[in-house]
This record gives sequence, C-alpha cells and structure tokens, in this order.
Amino acid sequence: MNAISPINPIYKRIVAPLAKYYDDPKTIEVRLNGPGKIVVDRRGEGKKLIEDPELTQSAIEKLCKSLSNGRGLNFNADTNPILSTALDEGHRFECLVGPSVRSGLSLAIRCKHPFTPTWDQLIAATQKGNRDFLDDAMERRNIECESEIKDLLIEAMIKGWNIAISGGTNTGKTTLLNLLLSSVADFVRVIALEDTMELFLDRFWDGNGLLAARESDNNSGMVDWRVLFDHVNRITPDRVPFGEISTKNAFAVLGTLNAGATGVSFTIHSTNPKHAIHRKFDQNIAWAGMKMDRIPEFLTEMVDLVVQIKRDRDGFRRITDIWQPRNDNFILKDGRAA
Repeated sequence: MNAISPINPIYKRIVAPLAKYYDDPKTIEVRLNGPGKIVVDRRGEGKKLIEDPELTQSAIEKLCKSLSNGRGLNFNADTNPILSTALDEGHRFECLVGPSVRSGLSLAIRCKHPFTPTWDQLIAATQKGNRDFLDDAMERRNIECESEIKDLLIEAMIKGWNIAISGGTNTGKTTLLNLLLSSVADFVRVIALEDTMELFLDRFWDGNGLLAARESDNNSGMVDWRVLFDHVNRITPDRVPFGEISTKNAFAVLGTLNAGATGVSFTIHSTNPKHAIHRKFDQNIAWAGMKMDRIPEFLTEMVDLVVQIKRDRDGFRRITDIWQPRNDNFILKDGRAA
C-alpha cells in the first residue's frame, strides 16, 4: 500500500461525524443499520450500539455525495444509491441508501488500522477454546505444529506457489496476505491488482500496484479489470497478488492463472477451503454473466494451497485449515494437524 498522504482538512470535515468512531485504532468496523444508531465493533471489546442524532439520513447521503465527487464516482440518492470506495485513511467504505433498504440506510466501514498480527495469533493447531484441556505432551506437539505451519506458508509464498486465502467478511484475509508478502525479498517484481489499495507494496522497488475502476461508467480515468489483465501479462511479473475476488475480477484471476503467471495469490469469501475452489468462482463467474467450463477442475490443478482463516469472538483471527486441492490433502483441518 502506498504511504498515506496528510489528510486534507476539507476531507476531515466531511467525514468527521463518522471519524470520531473509526479513528480508534482498536476499531474493527462501524455500521449504521438506520439513521441515528451506530454500531461500533472494537477488538477485545465487542460490539456496542450508540445513539447519535447527528447521523441522519440526509447527513449520510450528503457525506456520500461529497466522497463520490472527490473520487470521480457516481453517487446519487435517487438514481445510483450505492457507494463503494476507500477512505483517505485506507478504510473500506460501503453505503446503500433508499428503498432497497428497509430502514433507508445500510453503511459499513471496515477499518484498516495498522495492526500486525503475530504468527502465534494467526496459527492455532487447535481451537483456542480447547487448549485448556490439553495435556502437556499434546501442548508441546501443537507448538511444534504451529512452527511447521508458519514455515510452510512462508516457504510457499517465497517459492511462488499459487495461494488462495479463504474466509468470511472481515476475518483478516488481507492481513494474512500482507503478512505473507512481508516474507518476499524486496527485489522480487510484485505486481498487485486491486480495486482498493490494501496491499503493502512500497518496499518492492521493482514492483507496482495496479488499480481497477470500481464502476464501469466512472469518470476517474481508471481502467477496468480486462485492461489490467492484458497489461499485467505484458510487463513480466514475478508475483501477482490480487485483492479480494469478486464478480468483476474472478475472470481476470482465472486468466492470469491460465497465462502461466507464478505466485498468484488472492483472498475470497468462503466458509471452507473446498467451497472456495468448487463453488465460489463458479458463482462469481455466473453472476458476472460470463462463461467458463470446468472452473473447479481448473482451479484444482492451478491452486497449490487454500488457507482458511476465521475471526474469534475476541476479535483475533486464526488459521483453521490448510488444504492442497491437487491431491485433496488437508495439512490442517478444523484447527487440528491432519
């Protein structure tokens, strides 16, 4: 991710009604499920509902309009009532207003505060809740297994394996991908493809980040995923990390894998590793109105590892599964060494 520039004072005034909630570094997400009531989810504290009469329907629609104008996007409460963008601080902003929402308003800001998890926090050979019941011998084995899993994932990234990181919303998929990227030497030509800047790329001095337009009719001067796909295959990448897989970029990921690129990595919303390969890509391609036969079979051949990550109630993320699709082999399953 590029270094964040000083925040513009005009922008600060625009987002001030929400920033007072998301500026706390412990904040994971803030949500509005209707006017005047904001839900704040903080790491280690859980969720809290706060009444705020300033957060009216009109105030949020005005805020969205100002954000969209500054980004060359098209938000209009009557004709295009959805805004998907990134705030200047790097947080993901998603808002839908109007008759498609019962309350008239659905807003979520997924925070990207600097937070570097340790491998100990991410890797648990058993579910956290079960650890207290283990005897000493099993506990020692778990620690050894955690070290092996860390070494495996780092080795896979360094060697340029194709890696899918699977999980639910806000489970730390991108955080894990950034942690893996930190193990790659700074001279490696890492070319990232995203629609929101979330990957840490500054130290790769022969690397670059490519950004796709989030809207097909945008006025931002940005190109779409098809143009980025053609471009990345002409500039000799060593590693190609994608952002989150969606209906818009799933075909580009499949094309990049098919083009022989090495070190393709991406995150995907899925409840378990097998669904990530056998269902989600098919679903995204179908919803995008495209067609490609035998997608699961293709992914089984091309993806070397699928890593499943989940978020505990304490707000910390933990790897629960590592699966090799090609030989249907679980290295880690349900938090236990397979």
